[in-house]
Amino acid sequence: MNLKKLWNRAVEEHNSGDYHEAHELFEDLWLELDERRDKDTVQTLAQADALAVHIKTGNILAAQRLMKQLPELVQTFPSSYNGIDLKEMKIWIKDMIANIPSLGEIETVTGAEPPKLIKS
Repeated sequence: MNLKKLWNRAVEEHNSGDYHEAHELFEDLWLELDERRDKDTVQTLAQADALAVHIKTGNILAAQRLMKQLPELVQTFPSSYNGIDLKEMKIWIKDMIANIPSLGEIETVTGAEPPKLIKS
């Protein structure tokens, strides 16, 4: 599958709420990319969708493990990429970072549904 089709499928799966499949597709895309900036952006999206899956399934420990890398990745996460506005996604990731400590017990996470990826 070419990169454009893979990107479009990942965005479609994310927007349909199938965050597990979107995560897998973003990971497949990440493996095909060469540029560091592109890889970091797609990796951030893959991890954000993995985070959504972990929160949805109540796997808070797995969500906390993602807090080791997401804070660093979000620092260079762009406002848009490949024609998609990422501003709301960046806000959501930062909110999740603020609400999910990397260690310790938490019971619930509010605002756990990530925003849709909308064309810019």
